[in-house]
Amino acid sequence: MWRLDELELGDLDADLTTALTYVNEDPVYELSVAELAAIKAVYDLYEVMLGQPAPGLQPAILIAARPILHAAYNQVQIGGRLEGLRSRILASTESCPYCGFGEVKDLDHYLPRGTYGELAIYPRNLVPSCGPCNNAKRTVYPGMPAAQGPGLIHAYFQPLPDEDFLHADVEFDADGTLSVTFRVDNPGMDPGLAAKLQFQLDRLKLNARYRAQVNKYLSEQRTAMLMLHATGDAVFSEFLQRSSAALVASCGRNDWRVALLRTLAADPAFCAAPERYVGPPPAA
Repeated sequence: MWRLDELELGDLDADLTTALTYVNEDPVYELSVAELAAIKAVYDLYEVMLGQPAPGLQPAILIAARPILHAAYNQVQIGGRLEGLRSRILASTESCPYCGFGEVKDLDHYLPRGTYGELAIYPRNLVPSCGPCNNAKRTVYPGMPAAQGPGLIHAYFQPLPDEDFLHADVEFDADGTLSVTFRVDNPGMDPGLAAKLQFQLDRLKLNARYRAQVNKYLSEQRTAMLMLHATGDAVFSEFLQRSSAALVASCGRNDWRVALLRTLAADPAFCAAPERYVGPPPAA
């Protein structure tokens, strides 16, 4: 969740050639030497700016080529000439970095291709994502009016502190219903970054979407939890703590599951009677 390892760029020249050449080898658009140099300069600047907006990402020399490059993204779709690029990006992660659980089926343009057509097929401007996150994020872009929100972090470039900042607040209703709300909170974190992370939670409606995931996850852990709880509350709490720590290696320390288990391990009500909240063990 939140971050992805930086994607290998692959052969950018080959991608451009494939995108701008029909299968019969006729050109869709012939880039001039100056236009090709400008596109490469845009790609380099995108890296320098860590994916954030900059005037140089829309050079005047690409006015004619920009709509062609914008349309070239159609070749990244299934059945297109750049379908291999799509497959490579989608295969780079097992779950959506925006929510941490969704199946990756879409490619999200971090900088919108409607504005930055030059980056329509640039691999690191294409974030593998699930459909719900991609749809919710669609009109969000860096540098949008402050009244609309601070935008989302860049899954490839945003540095994150190696500290806990995602927290789970739990409430136990009288009928045994477990309610969980996630929030971003770290006093030492840059306020702008904290605002972006919280905005991401809110914009993508993750708290509402996590409800089903929390129930599913705890149901999957029910048998192990109840077996460990039989050995005593203290051992059970330590089991939850160790389970949370073990998930850090694969999911990151601010994954929603890590935050959930960390909170449950410290909650006396849950550790005293987990069966009230996860249900009784399955019948033999």
